[in-house]
Amino acid sequence: MAEVSRMHFKSVSKPEENGVLVINDDGTFQVKPSDVFREAIARLEEVAIKRSETFGTRLGLGLIAAGAVFVALGWIAGRIFGSMGSTLSRPRSIGDVEIDHNENGGFAVRMRGIESRLQTIVLSWNADEVVQAEATEFTEKFRDLQDA
Repeated sequence: MAEVSRMHFKSVSKPEENGVLVINDDGTFQVKPSDVFREAIARLEEVAIKRSETFGTRLGLGLIAAGAVFVALGWIAGRIFGSMGSTLSRPRSIGDVEIDHNENGGFAVRMRGIESRLQTIVLSWNADEVVQAEATEFTEKFRDLQDA
């Protein structure tokens, strides 16, 4: 590896911080600093690392705190706007309700929430949790009203 070109440099304010830039024939570039310049760069690097660690820690803690605030706000919003239990028994249009009574006797009701059309409420029962004759009659009456 032979040098193709070399350029000396030194700081105007601190002449002891000097060195050489080298281009080699294998296409590599190299900085050859003086010992004083190398130590000055090492000190600056240590300061930068400490500053980035401090900034990163503060940023991380800030993001964790912000996340906790958003979790709390989500919980509060859920408590205020997600009161499904209080709206479950309110009347709904038959068009907003789906009923499924399958051949195994299972029964399911699917309906939209009243406050939020994005909320879907699904209630389901196994065959042994409903009286099958009532479930069949209820399903037939529901389908008749839905078709009307």
